[in-house]
Amino acid sequence: MTSERRVWLSRLRLENFRNYESLELELENGLNFFHGPNGSGKTSLLEAVSYLAVARSLRGANDGEVVRWGESGFGVGGRVETGDGSTNVVVRYARGGRKEATVDGDELTRLSELVGSLRVAWFCPEDTWITKGGPAERRRLIDVALCQIDRSYLSALVEYRRALRQRNEALSAWTPDEESDRLVAVWTQRLVESGSRVVGARLRFLPLYRKAVKAAHAAIAEDEGIDLVYRGSFPAGDEEGGASDENVKRRFNEALSRAASDERRRGFTLVGPHRDDVEVRVGGRPLRTFGSQGQHRTAAIALKLGEAAVLDEDGRGVVVLLDDILSELDDRRGGSLVDLVGRYGQALVTSTRPAPPGFLTGAASAEFAVGGGEVTRT
Repeated sequence: MTSERRVWLSRLRLENFRNYESLELELENGLNFFHGPNGSGKTSLLEAVSYLAVARSLRGANDGEVVRWGESGFGVGGRVETGDGSTNVVVRYARGGRKEATVDGDELTRLSELVGSLRVAWFCPEDTWITKGGPAERRRLIDVALCQIDRSYLSALVEYRRALRQRNEALSAWTPDEESDRLVAVWTQRLVESGSRVVGARLRFLPLYRKAVKAAHAAIAEDEGIDLVYRGSFPAGDEEGGASDENVKRRFNEALSRAASDERRRGFTLVGPHRDDVEVRVGGRPLRTFGSQGQHRTAAIALKLGEAAVLDEDGRGVVVLLDDILSELDDRRGGSLVDLVGRYGQALVTSTRPAPPGFLTGAASAEFAVGGGEVTRT
């Protein structure tokens, strides 16, 4: 593993989370290896960590789905080491109630205030859907990374989604009268204000992310190069000098003006960052169209490694969550991947098998057996 990072998770506490009634776990600032049979609760541990980072499941589950059977809510707590000390983070959810987060006992006004304090990157075998699936999969990857790096981006994204929802309702109910036009215009202005910040931030982020993905891909693939191309629903400008929010705003307005009649006829918004894509190209060709299974797997790993790299760009550290990814790799390649992610910070790795020889060589490493709602250090 790598040198220690300043921000990492030293303790994890669960209450009525998935199959865990109660659990308290001490972690190492290095490699933490969890092994156990399928369905034993290994992935649930990683999912709990994602709640401490972004106040929701990066597995894609609804809050109610992670409550232990027969219980009314769950709690996830953690001690986050910051280099200057430690903070205690708790996220709680009650069925029919609300979700709340506290830091050192003080309740946060908004859950979004938690995002970015503990950065995480999640790897799993299903990550090939990032490259095989539709644009929403790739937008989500970029959005999750940017939200953890820049809270103003999270604010812009939340504002945009609200404006989009309201504008779509106004378009759906539109009739040819002044009141309908006024309502659409109000939400159009808010859509453009927040949407231009979203697109501009994505375009400015892409060169850094592309560089990290290229480096990761070169380390795990032979010969073929990888590239990322932003495919916007309107010509927003280039990444070098044309991605300022003002330039994007002007072009967004122009695109909405061109689409106005179509939008009123169809009843929803046709252009904006909710329809954009990041095309992945391998060997100069679109991966989604021409890629083999092996190329998709390698590219997905490179995309996630690139995410971890940019999250650690400032040296704060990122908690890398590797969920059963080693099952698709031999021991040598699995070891190389673990070493690679270890450069970015703490790693939590799950597997159906015990750690292969040589995996746990560093002092800051530990292995745990998972089963029956319990986790035991071995």
